[in-house]
Amino acid sequence: MNPVGSVIFFVATIWLARMWIADARASLKDGDFSGGLPGASPCPKIAVIIAVVGALVLLGFETAGEIALGISEQQKDISVIALLVLISAAFTEEVIFRGYLVVERRGRIACVASILFFSLVFALFHDHLWSFEMPTERPNGFFAAAWEGFHVTLTLKGAFSTFFIFAGSLWFYFTRFFRWNPHASLLAPVAAHLAKNVAVFFIKLAQGHVTSFF
Repeated sequence: MNPVGSVIFFVATIWLARMWIADARASLKDGDFSGGLPGASPCPKIAVIIAVVGALVLLGFETAGEIALGISEQQKDISVIALLVLISAAFTEEVIFRGYLVVERRGRIACVASILFFSLVFALFHDHLWSFEMPTERPNGFFAAAWEGFHVTLTLKGAFSTFFIFAGSLWFYFTRFFRWNPHASLLAPVAAHLAKNVAVFFIKLAQGHVTSFF
């Protein structure tokens, strides 16, 4: 994402976060946690701590695994401004996936099935197993050009990263619905996702994969 797009995404996330915080405060005041944005409810500190620690442990296993497999150098290079995107994604992705994309109040089986399905969607949404570049020339129309620009890229690094994104998604869902989070607040998974993304940035920085400011 270009710098302008990164800043716009960050500002939009702040706007959405303010709405979520307002809903959370209103639900806390009224004692009604069913309205407003999903997961806009209080969360015990212990739930946040467990969520963050679990996410960082998963990231530790992922980082150690990449080093052991000799694929750590295959990471994508990012810019410093990408930190804004990583911070923003920690909130927006949680609202979308762990907030809206889950089946609640339909029984445990439906909930678990939706978590598995949408975690797979979340993992495949990240471009580790595919790439896309829109061709400049489109003689057969937009859709034909889009199909031509899509490529599957099956690599060990891609599969490894996709697996850990899937595992991370399962953990984020779990932290929203586990017993230490009685009101299914999104605060726990957001904190976990934020901690992971910021840690990823600094790991990339330490490994020389943050290559420019923009």
